[in-house]
Amino acid sequence: MIFPRQKFQALVARIPAIGTRSMGVRVEPVESARGPRFTLLDLTPWIADAISTVCLIITIALFIAGGVLTLAGPACGAEIKSGAQAPVSGRPLTFEDSVKIAISHSPIFTKSSLEIDIKRMDETDSRYGLIPPLTFSTIYYVNRPGGLTSTPYGLYFSTAPYNPFGSYITLQAQKLITQVAILKHLEVISKGLERLGQFYLKLDALKKTARYQKDLIKLAQENLIFAENRLSIGTGTSLEVKVAQQQLQLDRGELKQLALKTKRYFTGLRNFLGLPATGSFNPEFYNSRHQVLDNFTPTTTTIAQAKSRSYKIKAMEINKKLQGYSVSLAIAKTLPTILFNSQTPDPLSATSASGLYVGFGLQIPVWDGFQRIRNISRQKAILKQVDSLIEVQSNDLENKWYESLSETQDKKLALKVAQSQVELARLKNHQIEARYQSGEVLLPKVLESRIDILKTQKLVVQKRLENDLSVLHLREVSGDLGNTYVDARSWQE
Repeated sequence: MIFPRQKFQALVARIPAIGTRSMGVRVEPVESARGPRFTLLDLTPWIADAISTVCLIITIALFIAGGVLTLAGPACGAEIKSGAQAPVSGRPLTFEDSVKIAISHSPIFTKSSLEIDIKRMDETDSRYGLIPPLTFSTIYYVNRPGGLTSTPYGLYFSTAPYNPFGSYITLQAQKLITQVAILKHLEVISKGLERLGQFYLKLDALKKTARYQKDLIKLAQENLIFAENRLSIGTGTSLEVKVAQQQLQLDRGELKQLALKTKRYFTGLRNFLGLPATGSFNPEFYNSRHQVLDNFTPTTTTIAQAKSRSYKIKAMEINKKLQGYSVSLAIAKTLPTILFNSQTPDPLSATSASGLYVGFGLQIPVWDGFQRIRNISRQKAILKQVDSLIEVQSNDLENKWYESLSETQDKKLALKVAQSQVELARLKNHQIEARYQSGEVLLPKVLESRIDILKTQKLVVQKRLENDLSVLHLREVSGDLGNTYVDARSWQE
């Protein structure tokens, strides 16, 4: 609203006198066009309009300032992860170091982490929803019917239908939804750490297998040299040389395959951690079994621990509470809602009144085909479904736990069998070495027995890897992996 210069000067001159005047409430006569109204006494109409306009500007400024401060401040969902740190250049990364880096940098965890931020923003929206939203509108009439004495503009304040009980229930439910998002994020982290541990175990196994493969190549080279010497002195055949050459090529080809697998897992680990391809990256795979499993013993874990640590079961228990709020919210929707309205006189009316007129009311649902009543029964039925889902999830976890425990026992037995085969191959090698020293057998027989030892040792590495992977999976199923490396309180604060 823009005042002429003379009116503005007169307004400034009269403002100090406003505080000395009494401000009361009067009721207009019943015969007036708009019925009983509340207005300000002892103020000229244009001064009252000016004060209303100033109050409006201050109110809008406060709302804008509050919004700007909210946007400028830190996000409500920004999580602080204790212990997370960037990799140190040139420093070997142990499994624990990689866990810290993964939690803070891995793109695998980004989606679920941002979901927590979104749910916390929704929670903030629900908290502000405890106050009914206020809508302001205004209209200015360029031309009006003659003889009207009211101002040519109108101001209107109103709120949407407000249910305080429903708003409170919505806020409490949104808090639970945030907790569910946190538990889902922790579950993603737990499964991600299992995958991270698999990288370390596999890379360590590939490194050991490559070392045995290099020894096999050396033995194949010795066998080729022996075959070539026998051919040169006329005691061997060219077929023996070709067989030795082919075996050497196969061993070298297998070493190349191991190198490609190592590169693939190495790149996969780097991408999992979210590290750039150009920076230094030096993971430490030595004694990875101890690093990853951390002295975890399958026989010490119990199904009760697995259930108490299960993020899925915890999330379903919260969903049960959430569904209870859904029942309460369905009941709240059957209650009357509150209405609020405040406006200046209609510029097209013949009244000369001025000021803001406040009104309150109730909106009461009369007929909707009993949909709200049926919705209460519907939400109660869903609550019973959630109870059954918790029991189903508990049984599924129990079956998964026993299956994983049985698998670890099978893999452990297979590892012992492979280790026995190594001992048997060594005993046979000792016999052949003794016969070779006495001249009973030739060198190819000795090389063959040494090759058998290396092949059984490679088999032990493979069986140990399978056993360690099964133990790692059991550790994740039992909840020990996430419970060890993830502090849930850092997300719940």
